[in-house]
Amino acid sequence: MKKHFPLLNIVLILALLTTAYAVVSHYSSDGYVLANKLQIQDNTIVIGYDCKAIVAETSPERAYAIQLGLENKIDKRPVTHDAFVETLESFNITLEAVKINRYDGNYYYSDMIMSNSDKVLSLDTMPSDAIAIAVRLKAPIYINSTLLDEVGENIC
Repeated sequence: MKKHFPLLNIVLILALLTTAYAVVSHYSSDGYVLANKLQIQDNTIVIGYDCKAIVAETSPERAYAIQLGLENKIDKRPVTHDAFVETLESFNITLEAVKINRYDGNYYYSDMIMSNSDKVLSLDTMPSDAIAIAVRLKAPIYINSTLLDEVGENIC
């Protein structure tokens, strides 16, 4: 004897599949490489994959915020990135990934992909801020492969 799912179960399954698709479509790393190099040198961010890296200047405050995150430290008082991380954690929001997407000749662009239950948010963020938050949360940072090929420098 066949059992029939009530309509509510079908709607629930479709909602879960839609949510899973939304997370995967925002979070997809196709065309991106996982950054495995990250360091701060004065006000310079060096972030890349193997021997190729984006080398970009940032403000002293942002460089310091990233360095604190890399060292897993909070200075005398929490910086804005620490407060943002605490807010995400308090509301059970997960930073799924940071994606560094493009460079327009003046600015780099990135997105923070966040999720909470059935909601996904892709938030346009300055890469330095996104990196400072990602290192605190141990979230992966992806770099667009084409971008890395075009503007990346040999660091080996």
